[in-house]
Amino acid sequence: MQARAPLPRSRLGLELLKIRGAVCTTLADGREQELVRNFFGGARSGFFVEVGANRPQELSQTWHLEQLGWTGILVEPQPELAGDLCRARSAKVFAVACSSPENAGRRMQLHVAGPWSALDRDRMTPGAQPERVIEVPVRTLDDILIEARAPVGFDFLSIDVEGHELEVLSGFDFARWRPRLVLLEDFVGNLSKHRFLRAAGYRLVRRFDNNGWYIPADASIRLSPRERWLIARKYYLALPFRIARNASRRLRHRLRERFVR
Repeated sequence: MQARAPLPRSRLGLELLKIRGAVCTTLADGREQELVRNFFGGARSGFFVEVGANRPQELSQTWHLEQLGWTGILVEPQPELAGDLCRARSAKVFAVACSSPENAGRRMQLHVAGPWSALDRDRMTPGAQPERVIEVPVRTLDDILIEARAPVGFDFLSIDVEGHELEVLSGFDFARWRPRLVLLEDFVGNLSKHRFLRAAGYRLVRRFDNNGWYIPADASIRLSPRERWLIARKYYLALPFRIARNASRRLRHRLRERFVR
């Protein structure tokens, strides 16, 4: 699926994605959330970690689980949104950005653009324009989990940090924590994130919207033929086209910047 220009916030919950003639609702309409609940058998308790939590309910990967009785951790670097999370959610909130061990302890620039805010300006969603730039504290995910006393083998990890996923993953000890399900945003401009998860002992079992679903490689879940095809198409067959498209975008961006000056 091609990356798209960002939608106005008022349309986030209404937008539909059409995939080969079928209509698939966005996260705001709850389909992916329903699949997550089904994965855990509708469990009324569990532990989640959401990195890049953003708003308390809108586009949240964990609000629906919290309503069932789950507990967990929310990581959100934007101070205003972190405050909203503290007021509206029962999960423990960390008002920091997650990154690599090399960046931990520093303050980094966050390019604020609503749900498309990013630490890396050049990795932002195409069309996203920063409203402002702020400095935020940085920690590794391991450090946060240790402080929060997260349980080893916790249930659900969601990472959506607008292109900074590899840095977050590099500060997370998979061998120690071993989450049952990992949702990772990945536009699949290359296979670096996918290969990282495979090297960490995880396998891809589903592709929904822009998220890859990963589980431990030894988990007893079989892929349907349809899921195998969707994964092969997204991660391998269409990859050369996306590489060429992204290179073209970068070139056009550099040319625009040169002529604007």
